[in-house]
Amino acid sequence: MRIFFRVINSILLVAALLAAAFCGYFVYSVMNFPADEYNAQIIEANKQTEKYRADTIAAREESAQRLAFLREDIRNNGEEAVALADSIEEMKAAQAEKDIKLKEAQTEAMLLSDLPGGVSAARESYALAIRELEDKILNGESDVRICYWTLDDGPSYITENFLNALDEMDHVHVTFFTANGANDAPNEEELLRREMTSGHSIQNHTFSHAYWEGGVVYSNLDNFKDQIVKQDEWLFEVTGFHPGIFRYPGGSAWGRDLLPGSEDVIAELGYQWVDWNCNLYDAGAEENLPSAALETSRAVTQTSEEQIAIILSHDWNPQTLVALKSAIPILQEQGYVFLPLFPESVTMGMVATR
Repeated sequence: MRIFFRVINSILLVAALLAAAFCGYFVYSVMNFPADEYNAQIIEANKQTEKYRADTIAAREESAQRLAFLREDIRNNGEEAVALADSIEEMKAAQAEKDIKLKEAQTEAMLLSDLPGGVSAARESYALAIRELEDKILNGESDVRICYWTLDDGPSYITENFLNALDEMDHVHVTFFTANGANDAPNEEELLRREMTSGHSIQNHTFSHAYWEGGVVYSNLDNFKDQIVKQDEWLFEVTGFHPGIFRYPGGSAWGRDLLPGSEDVIAELGYQWVDWNCNLYDAGAEENLPSAALETSRAVTQTSEEQIAIILSHDWNPQTLVALKSAIPILQEQGYVFLPLFPESVTMGMVATR
């Protein structure tokens, strides 16, 4: 029995010692636990948790905003789609209208393509009628008097004013001897077409009009020919018609003297040439230009003995514009009709007499 109790006591002693050791270790562990580090980790974990919570709330708000924007965008796109559809329908309708106009323009173009031929035929018939009238006048079979009023060197900056004045007169047509380089009208092509459609005659006065000493026009026969051809081509490009009459810059006396053989070149190109028998002397140095009254007097007095008068003037001179308005009514009272020049006229090859 004693041995038994002795063993029990030994076991209890060992258990007590182990319990004491565990308690000691526990106390030691508690006393040596890194509380500050642990607290710092807790704080950091709390911060991370709060950050995640804030990020989650922000993400939800952003998602809500995006969803609202998307819904608004979809709604707007729907409205824009309707507007776009309407616009497309309008464009289709406009295009259909353009197609109709295009077909009309194509038809008109086909008709216009025949216009030069028709106009040429009408011009030829008209020219022959004038030639017949000229013959009657020269044979004393008619009391009608013809005035071919010619205007050289245009179009100019005031050619439009000449055309406006002529439009206000009844049955008055003139002849423009044009030179591309003589004046700088800003709307030359428009003016030439207006001259043509108004029934006036448009003829050739060389391309550059550079006829003075050292100028290209009379430098040699090749340049002379080139000047006529270039002006012819330009006038055809602008108006659709070729001129048939040439006027020498400075007059035929000047040109033929400087350039023998020039008449052959003119004939080779199928042209006629003409000067004048009435000169207003409205070109030259500005200080020497006559007044409008003097020009009017010259127009009336110089034509008084002519049954067929050709007046030389220039459509860049403002005084000539005034003289034209004054002289034409007077000459009409004297029995003159104002006609455009044609190559068929008996006046072709007329040398200047004044």
